[in-house]
Amino acid sequence: MPAGRKRAEEPPAKGATAEEAPARRARSKRAARGYHHGDLKRVLVEAGLALLEEGGVEAVRVREAARRAGVSPAAPFRHFPSREEFLRAVALAGIERFQLASAAEVAAAPSPLLRFRALGLASVRFALEHPALFELLNGPAFRGDPEGARALLAAADEARSRLQKMLEEARAGGELRPTDPVVTEVAGRALAYGLARMFLDGHLPREGAMELTAAVLDVLGEGLATRRPDPG
Repeated sequence: MPAGRKRAEEPPAKGATAEEAPARRARSKRAARGYHHGDLKRVLVEAGLALLEEGGVEAVRVREAARRAGVSPAAPFRHFPSREEFLRAVALAGIERFQLASAAEVAAAPSPLLRFRALGLASVRFALEHPALFELLNGPAFRGDPEGARALLAAADEARSRLQKMLEEARAGGELRPTDPVVTEVAGRALAYGLARMFLDGHLPREGAMELTAAVLDVLGEGLATRRPDPG
């Protein structure tokens, strides 16, 4: 090519107009950058979470996540060979979102027993804000996926351990009556789950849901505490 002469513009792809061709090349470059930077898996999971929020579990499809990520339909299968594995990753990312969303509220509570209460409040609030994620984590999606069920059980075991530690600290600090922390943890978790399910299924009104949740958790706390806890 002679010096000073600009390279001619590439002709539009077959079937594309001259206006569409630059946009198509830009999308291709963005997709290539994302893939080579190693963040495609994260982008796909975020797309999966968005699909879940928009249309429920049935809307979470690898092909649609790939379209939203700007990559070919085959690209995700390097990370997610099956829809079950993709759903599993979306579910685990949802658990991580809950942990991040609840961390500040729990940390702000001034005592272990009140942290236990704060986690119950955060659990119900998150379920009401993300009902499709609640259904994915608690519904039948993983009944035919033993590995996915094991992954969720492992995450649940970790959460139970944290709750039991809070209760053990509460008992050591004189806040909690001498009760079995495992039984108390199950009672708290069942209460939060049951309230969330009743709100979502319409058995309890959504209006005033968090006020009712706080009041119910206070009844549990009063039964457990050596003295009446002050939630502030």
